[in-house]
Amino acid sequence: MKEVFEKRPFKTRNADEYNLSDILSLFVNPISGLSSPLEFENSIVKGKMGSGKTMYLRANYAYHLFKMVPCLLNQQELILPVFIKLSDFQHIKDASLIYKELVIKIVEELSSIYIRLQDAKEMANIHHGMKKIKSDLYFEEKIKATSEQLLKLGSDEYVKKINLEFGINGKLSYKFFELASNFKKNEIVEIRQKKNPGIKDIQLAYETLLKDSDGKILLLIDEAGSLDKNFFKSDSGDSFFEIFMNQIRTADFIRTKIAVYPNSYSDILTETRYGDVVTLEENIDTTENYLNYRNRVNGIIEKYLNVEYETPQINIKDIFECHLSNSGDTVEELINGSGGNYRRLIQLLDTAMNESFKSNHGNEKINTNDATSALKRHCESQLSLYSELDREYLLTVAKACRSRGTYRFKYAYNAQGLYKYLTKSQEFNLVKIIEAGSGRKSTTYAFDYAYCVLNDIPTHYITGSEKIDRSRSLKDGQWITRVTNITTDIISQSENVSKIEGEITYLGNNCGFLKGDDGIDYFFKTEHIIDVDKSKKLYANKKIRFNPSLSGDTKLAVDIEIL
Repeated sequence: MKEVFEKRPFKTRNADEYNLSDILSLFVNPISGLSSPLEFENSIVKGKMGSGKTMYLRANYAYHLFKMVPCLLNQQELILPVFIKLSDFQHIKDASLIYKELVIKIVEELSSIYIRLQDAKEMANIHHGMKKIKSDLYFEEKIKATSEQLLKLGSDEYVKKINLEFGINGKLSYKFFELASNFKKNEIVEIRQKKNPGIKDIQLAYETLLKDSDGKILLLIDEAGSLDKNFFKSDSGDSFFEIFMNQIRTADFIRTKIAVYPNSYSDILTETRYGDVVTLEENIDTTENYLNYRNRVNGIIEKYLNVEYETPQINIKDIFECHLSNSGDTVEELINGSGGNYRRLIQLLDTAMNESFKSNHGNEKINTNDATSALKRHCESQLSLYSELDREYLLTVAKACRSRGTYRFKYAYNAQGLYKYLTKSQEFNLVKIIEAGSGRKSTTYAFDYAYCVLNDIPTHYITGSEKIDRSRSLKDGQWITRVTNITTDIISQSENVSKIEGEITYLGNNCGFLKGDDGIDYFFKTEHIIDVDKSKKLYANKKIRFNPSLSGDTKLAVDIEIL
């Protein structure tokens, strides 16, 4: 077990930092149902930062790249994956120039990928990558036999066989390489010199390199949100982005999978002609959604623990105290902290391993105390990005929420003051928007889960009650849905440390009795309810918060908050 800890399997969090064969080892299908994430089809991949968009696209790239050799040997339909990172053009402000550079990049990649296959090292990498393709991601039946034969060879034998086939026997395949080399030397130079290269130049590259093989192009576009907004908007007609996508869409030899951020300038492809939407956002607030996400997380953890092995060697339960079929364990606590964000999940898994190792030196499983320590450590890191004044301000709002028994709130009178806590990143935001406001409807916010753990803000009720679930688990509880309206009056009341909680036991005409958490019965009048809560409905067993007082011999409740 100690060796697993020291390897730090969750240290790497970005898909770009893994080689292609490991990407296939780590990839977990985010799509449920009959659809395959690796099919040759148009897709719009939507998700916030850290939701797995790059992993999704790179898995497509690796899979189709590793299929190329058996496809070429069998003269089967060839799908040529072309991966484009639009962040390469983020320094360009001229939208028309971005369009030009994008076209040239695609043409360059079309020719380069063939030439790469002549390199013995690249062949060995492909052979290694083919071994990482699991049965659930396997090739089509028509090329499976050839793939299995190639996999039986060692890397050296594989390279020798492929070089022999392409260099001597595979004349048609060898011609592809020759054409690609000539195309790159001559045609690309001419295309670069054109004032307005466009879709016809991509068509030329296809007809020169692929048409005779009945091949197709799979264009994988990442980081669309990094480009200048002018590429996605135009005051007169379609934007350059829409022009590009419409031109690509009409070509029968090409399909696109493009990653965009929801509700951003790049998120303008709303029609199904551009492809089906693949949503990578995860909602873990209900038991059903949580269990679906948990299944994927279990797969991710196991793959990260076993990335070096062709078959699983290490089980989740060997490292984490968890119950795979139930909630209420270490993994659930870390999932709650992730908020459904995969990159943050991996970060928390790594931090939890570190917290456990500091205490037990890798000799004990990671438990819920380690997970809680990891969440607090993460939140302290988040808080370090803010000034002391900002931290104090947010804690004031947090105290008001805690006094009202919820982590969800509306703050209509000072929404601007919350903006700075929403705009760091998915890993470092202390507040998130649950539901955006419109018209007279205020925005609903929620505190980050790690912040709730650090500051003892309730997130769960015990199922069927309004009692706080300290275990914060769906095993015996449920997420709190109550939303409180924060006002200056409520903030002032929350600073009153003498207040206690209780519930109404009897309700009469403008008065009643309640029992405090101290076990004492108190008389109250509705006139003693704070102004902001006077319109709220009262009934037996309703939770309240109040100041205990004395009027003669009568124990009295005043400054009453309706929770």
